[in-house]
Amino acid sequence: MKKLSLYVVALVALVGASVAYSAASPNAKLEKQDRVYGGGQFGPGCFTPTLCFAVARNFAVDAHGQGDGSEAGGDSTYGGPGSGLDTARSVTCLRVEGNRAAVGGVIESGADAGNLYVQYFVDRGGPASIPGNRDLASPSFQDAPSSPDWPAGFPQRCPSPSAGFTGAEPVYLEVDEGDVVVKDAGD
Repeated sequence: MKKLSLYVVALVALVGASVAYSAASPNAKLEKQDRVYGGGQFGPGCFTPTLCFAVARNFAVDAHGQGDGSEAGGDSTYGGPGSGLDTARSVTCLRVEGNRAAVGGVIESGADAGNLYVQYFVDRGGPASIPGNRDLASPSFQDAPSSPDWPAGFPQRCPSPSAGFTGAEPVYLEVDEGDVVVKDAGD
């Protein structure tokens, strides 16, 4: 009887540890994080009367951070298909407001390696084949780290995805191919 009691206690302890482990799983942490992920292509076209792209731009993003914007990390790429302009970028900041996101960080490769960037996204609910309902992506705004144009705290703290900052206000083209998912931890 003593052995059976020990087995029951051991089994209860093992089941309890499994439940505790699953509650602290990576999925539990992800539920408390802001996230932006996806990719696709947009353009060619004009964002404003003076900001136009003659060739399409490809992008991919996988960014995550705490709901307050801290502990941001991830990767993104950006460039023109077949243009040699593709760049790998690290994510150092993420700010999500509802279905809008600003992702920023450091350009890791290409001609602009070492410069900082910020890019904006709007999730309109999924890949849509009907123009007017597609997700939105901005151009990649980039400059040297020493530029006085970057907002205070950048690149550890991203600007508002609704307002941006002077010289890098959010302007968009529809994502022709692909999908962007924006998850707000506050939702």
